[in-house]
Amino acid sequence: MVQGCGATKGCVAYIGVSYLSKTQAAGLGEAFLKNAAGKYVQPTAATISAGAAGFIPKTPPNETISMINGPAPDGYPIINYEYAIVNTKQSNAPTAEDIRAFLHWAVHAGQDATTYLDPVDFQPLPSSVVTLSDNQIAKIGA
Repeated sequence: MVQGCGATKGCVAYIGVSYLSKTQAAGLGEAFLKNAAGKYVQPTAATISAGAAGFIPKTPPNETISMINGPAPDGYPIINYEYAIVNTKQSNAPTAEDIRAFLHWAVHAGQDATTYLDPVDFQPLPSSVVTLSDNQIAKIGA
């Protein structure tokens, strides 16, 4: 997408924040998006975190939620929790344990900003969402 937009005069595209450094290096501009509060914002650490915080009380136990135009007045209007879709009934106990271990790593150690999040401009999951994730992971068995 970055290469295609760079080669197409007048291109308008939505490119995820994880490609921010590449869009900047390609000299592509950035748009401010209007959020539900009527404020025009860019996808920064502060606006993404604010957007996620606005959805914390609305996130159901199964974590299935559309995170568009949330209630945070300073929140970015298009965000999401990264997720994995996994069958809770695995074919055997070792596979179930491996999947649980990997997902536990992703929502705990994988939230390390310096190593994993900062390089792609992601923000850590809110602590209550980590708890919901742990509850979902615990349901995986054989």
